[in-house]
Amino acid sequence: MTSKASPPAGKPLKPGIKWVPSRGEQALGVAERSKLDANAQEALLQSAAEILGSGMDPKKLPDKATGLVVGYVQSGKTLSFTTVIGLARDNGFPIVILVAGNKDNLLTQSHQRLHKDLDVDGGEGLPAWIMEKNPKVQDGQYEQLLRQTIANWRDTTRDPDEKPTLLLTVLKQNHRLRALTGLLSKLNLTDVPALVIDDEADQASLNTKVNQNNESTTYTRLRELRDALPCHTFLQYTATPQAPLLINIADILSPDFVHVLEPGTGYVGGEEFFKTGSPYVKTIPVGDIPPNNAPMPVDPPDSLLTAMRLFYVGLAASIIAKSGRRSMLIHPARERLVHLANVQWAAAAKEAWYSALLAPAHDPDRKEAIADFNKAYDELAKTDPTLPDFNLIVEKLPRALRGTTIIEFNTRGAPKTPEINWRNAEGWILVGGQAVDRGFTVDSLSITYMPRGVGVGNADTIQQRARFFGYKRKYLGLCRIYMEQNLKGAFEDYVEHEQTMRTELKRLSETGVNLHTWRRRLILDPALHPCRRSVVSDPYTRARAGGGWTQQRGALMTIVTRQANGAVLNELAKGITFQPDTTYPSKEAAQQHLIAPSVPMQAVVDALVDYRFEDPRDTASFTGLLVTIGEALRRNKNLVATVYRMRPTAGGRRDIHDDGTIDNFLQGRTDRVGGYPGDTSFQQPNRVTVQLHAYDLRFASSGKPAAEAAPLIVFHIPPALAKDWLVQVQSGQ
Repeated sequence: MTSKASPPAGKPLKPGIKWVPSRGEQALGVAERSKLDANAQEALLQSAAEILGSGMDPKKLPDKATGLVVGYVQSGKTLSFTTVIGLARDNGFPIVILVAGNKDNLLTQSHQRLHKDLDVDGGEGLPAWIMEKNPKVQDGQYEQLLRQTIANWRDTTRDPDEKPTLLLTVLKQNHRLRALTGLLSKLNLTDVPALVIDDEADQASLNTKVNQNNESTTYTRLRELRDALPCHTFLQYTATPQAPLLINIADILSPDFVHVLEPGTGYVGGEEFFKTGSPYVKTIPVGDIPPNNAPMPVDPPDSLLTAMRLFYVGLAASIIAKSGRRSMLIHPARERLVHLANVQWAAAAKEAWYSALLAPAHDPDRKEAIADFNKAYDELAKTDPTLPDFNLIVEKLPRALRGTTIIEFNTRGAPKTPEINWRNAEGWILVGGQAVDRGFTVDSLSITYMPRGVGVGNADTIQQRARFFGYKRKYLGLCRIYMEQNLKGAFEDYVEHEQTMRTELKRLSETGVNLHTWRRRLILDPALHPCRRSVVSDPYTRARAGGGWTQQRGALMTIVTRQANGAVLNELAKGITFQPDTTYPSKEAAQQHLIAPSVPMQAVVDALVDYRFEDPRDTASFTGLLVTIGEALRRNKNLVATVYRMRPTAGGRRDIHDDGTIDNFLQGRTDRVGGYPGDTSFQQPNRVTVQLHAYDLRFASSGKPAAEAAPLIVFHIPPALAKDWLVQVQSGQ
């Protein structure tokens, strides 16, 4: 730690920030070693300061905070939390814990990355870091390290840079977490600030037995770990935050603040890969995907061989351009026999092509192989105009084939998945299932072949398979993704879901809103579930897209709510210029309305977001409508709505049920020629329509008055804007 820490530069920190972390040697060092440009380094440091500053203030103890940090798949989350870790040391945190996945390969990957990016062995004199992996409670060395660290931190005679920070990485696993908690529990840490980072926080951490009034083992261990640290910030890093958002807000792992990470300029994600007409995604024919539990065919599917040829042509081009290694991922189902078959197919094809290319020029196998590789070349040339001449590619293909290592990436016959030194080969083909479903980074991945279906349809699980996302702008033209049609459709649907979710979370982050007060609302295809249901105890409401009318059902509210809603509608009307509607001329005041045909949709949303409901069905329905409108606004910021003030000079009366609800307060059409067409005819077919009503209410059963001039609202959503949505409203929201 340095005594020359400086306050963060750049734009002011956002609302909700509790304290302002100072930038010091460690955070600045991480940014400098990242090799990002100056602007990207500044954005990285600013983001890290906002994340750490939203948590517990180390000068106001004891305190605890839980934060959710959301990035894209493979977009730089590790660099973000490494910078936050550096910033924690710069600001006097003596203990940092990284809970790094539930597989050994993920823990090793994270541990090595932290060791490198924090330059743990760098510098002279006393170290800035003491870094250990999976500490054991029975080993006295670890307890001694912990006691020394805390004693040094409390020693006022030491300078800040003479107080090393203890950085512990631990597997998200029962015995490892129990051992760490056992160590921490031996000390009095009441005044000791700590930082805990849960990487891939939506996996394994959450309570999968909540609906059984019980606790799953890993959840219990994390709760015990947090109990052993009276003063800490707990940061949940993930690209798929659906589960942490949907768990009960009283849960110890429910986040109270959120930060949304922005990817760097070289990132390529779902919006690009799965845009309409994308040249990068290909469909695997149904006949090329073996049925579940069926014997594997003897011969490989043609689409696999096509994908492999694309990989080898791209690798040969990269060898010529000296632009680095390339990798291919074959990602079938979880069964290891399927993995083995794919490894054997890949190895046999590699050997056959290598032998053919070394054959004499007149050899028919060589001619056939070159013709097939030429088709692959033509395919890649559609997206990479810089490809070298095909004859040069043919010259390098034997080297590309010879220099590629094919491995089965699972635990077959071994206690853990193999560790890979990517520098050992120019090309890699990995065949794996669960081991590469999330967290694991496939270096320089260009070709993905995924012969598997949607599975049970959990949106977060599907998205975590997207190992093909990442910083690959420089070689995007060489990238292709092969997948089954339904899985391709699921990824296409997820892009919209992810963007609306991120937009909503950004809004919460920018305004400093506590997540516990936020009504969960998402756009999600009905064929998908947001996450596994076992971790969600509070029900959520779903609706299918179709558009049409949605009207308020809970008519009778408390006087305070009714008056507040009336003020919301009056405020909206004040900023709008109304004119008489002339589509149905009538002399009766009850059939005369005012219209504002082109009101900025953002103004409508800004006003009606404060409109309150007391019937849970209304809360869910209208929250879902706001999600739908929000997505439409994201696509078109200039969207307008039509607003009607219905019969403003006539008023009227409506009957309600004893529970305060109303079935239908819209006036219907009259049957006579030229009669009133009904309230539902007052709409614009291609834009959102809002009708503002106000009626005196009486109870139908007794005829007694219930309220005067009670405000009621109605929305009409055109089918073109309708979306499938999900809403969860928890108690107290």
